[in-house]
Amino acid sequence: MDPPREPTTSAIPLPPVPLNLDLNAPFSQLKEAKVPTPPGASAVTLADTEKFAADNVHPSAGGEHKLHHQRPTAEELKHLQRRLDFRIVPICAILYLLCFLCRQNIGNAKTYHMLETLPLTSKEYHLALTTFFFTYSTFDIPCNILMRRLGPKIWLPLLTLLSGIVTACMGAVHNGDSLIGVRAVLGMAECGLFPGVAMMITMWYVKKEAQFRQALFFCAASMAGAFAGLLAVGLAQMDGVGNYEGWRWILVIEGIATTVIAGIAFFFVQNSPATATFLSEREREIIAYRLRNDEFGIKDNDGKEDPNDEVDDEYIRGKLAAYKKGVSRSKTKLLRLVFGKWHIYAHIMVFYGISGPLYSISLCLPSILSQLSYADTPTKANLLTIPIYITACILSLIVAFSSDRIGRRAPFLIGAYCMMFLGFLLALTRPASNPGMAYAGVFIAACGIYPGFPGMITWCSNNIGGGEKVRAISMAFHIGMGSFGGAMGANFYSDETKGNDGLYRVGHAINFAFVCAGMISVLILWWRYTVVNEKREGQRQELKAQLEREVVEAKVEWFAAKGTEEGWEGQERILRTDWELQREIDLVEHGGESVWFVFTT
Repeated sequence: MDPPREPTTSAIPLPPVPLNLDLNAPFSQLKEAKVPTPPGASAVTLADTEKFAADNVHPSAGGEHKLHHQRPTAEELKHLQRRLDFRIVPICAILYLLCFLCRQNIGNAKTYHMLETLPLTSKEYHLALTTFFFTYSTFDIPCNILMRRLGPKIWLPLLTLLSGIVTACMGAVHNGDSLIGVRAVLGMAECGLFPGVAMMITMWYVKKEAQFRQALFFCAASMAGAFAGLLAVGLAQMDGVGNYEGWRWILVIEGIATTVIAGIAFFFVQNSPATATFLSEREREIIAYRLRNDEFGIKDNDGKEDPNDEVDDEYIRGKLAAYKKGVSRSKTKLLRLVFGKWHIYAHIMVFYGISGPLYSISLCLPSILSQLSYADTPTKANLLTIPIYITACILSLIVAFSSDRIGRRAPFLIGAYCMMFLGFLLALTRPASNPGMAYAGVFIAACGIYPGFPGMITWCSNNIGGGEKVRAISMAFHIGMGSFGGAMGANFYSDETKGNDGLYRVGHAINFAFVCAGMISVLILWWRYTVVNEKREGQRQELKAQLEREVVEAKVEWFAAKGTEEGWEGQERILRTDWELQREIDLVEHGGESVWFVFTT
């Protein structure tokens, strides 16, 4: 992580002033104030201040303290969040549930004699699982770029529609080669959905609200696990209908259902707050205002108070929009902002620590449980997965809600990793005579995996600066590279790792190692972010103190020239507004490298 840098400011050139001057002192006390001029520097005159004002004409340059943007009240925010939670999150959750169902139902199909029917060796089956993740992980960045062009309204339902079609086709395969090929295509169809939805959440919600919403739609993954087991038990009863085996009907029916629901979703997914048909103009304004404040570290206090009443917010928003429109980053700088920072790779290691166990469990859980003495039939093995997924879903929501309320990510991630650590340790060390200990271990591990996943995604997205384009590419890179953990996890529980006792100790040991590596990465990131935040805080306080000294100097010059305080309030507001504008431009230009960027811990 690069050392903090100081922002470039274009405030009027004022010399240092004594710190004992009181900014709020009456003009009569400032009349005789002496301000030293450094050697070689010319004293700032009133003309300097007035020229600065003329070159930076603000709507509030007069004596009035006029506000051009009415800040949202607490009641407005509460009402708006309810509307967003009702219109944005549910459809995202449904789409992700369907795609995750299409991704993992092959594990349920396996328990209903898919390998024997095709026929398929264990190696070919695990190669089919692995192939999915190679294509799934490769195209995430192009997919997020395409989503920015097509919009979520078209892109997200389209990906789900394609996933449903491919899943239905998977039910018609007749050999291992065709299964591997179809799984590769399924990975291409699904790869853009998760990073697209994760990116979409950041377009509607501020950082402190993001994890709970990420958890709401990611809970669809755990619910997909529960539904997959339940649906598999029901659909397997169609065995023999139309001369199709039960495992084929599992894939075909779930694929068709996904296709139909995805077609309906085209009418419900929204592109952005600016074009959302269900929002009023006032609500669009509130969302834009909150997202801007969130990007630039301005606390809005949930509508309880005016966070920054000393600057002209409307002027800053206009100038910042013009700057963003006119600025064009070189490809080299864009690539450096995305790929040139070590912390994105540390976040990928955190991702591996969760994605490896996640996909090894979600794809192989029925097979693992089928080795237990009390889960000796496919129906029992699939039904035993349901309590695990439902409990994991509930815990995900509780953890995400608590994390958003406190505004911290790392402590909750450490808690999730401790659960995984304990769970896989139990499963790894359990005696052959105690199958219940293995079930308990996998149960506990899942209760750490599913709450940890949305927290890990949100933590990384919270710490990406530099604007929407940088965030879109960075999140796609993070999710795409991290998803390669699924390619590894798909092979943790195979016939080769089952062992003579059928306890899958090798698979549990590999998961245990992944968890340890991920936990170490969390601790390193947490420590480094804390150190950088503390260093930058000192620099920020120094820059703010410099602003106050400059304002005091300008106040002294104003009274010395005019002998009255009339008109000073507007001039002061101009100085503060320009300083705030330069601060926000620095954040846009330099992202996480800016001294004004505060990392979430």
